[in-house]
Amino acid sequence: MARQFSGAQLRTARLRAGLKPEQLAVRIDRSVYSIHQYERGVALPSVPVLASLADALACPVDAFFIREAVTFDAAA
Repeated sequence: MARQFSGAQLRTARLRAGLKPEQLAVRIDRSVYSIHQYERGVALPSVPVLASLADALACPVDAFFIREAVTFDAAA
């Protein structure tokens, strides 16, 4: 199974933590614009930023990913 970053899951984790985007941005030393980009799926956070997000939101990094089934084309 492949894993894909989910901005929606990041947003859910932020809301569960009771934080506004501005508050999260301050906690991880990023701009509010970056938080919005991550949550909309327009930009992907780097590994160090993912670790900072997980720490700030008190959740595992895996919380920001969805699992997708990998399918293989038999004709290929």
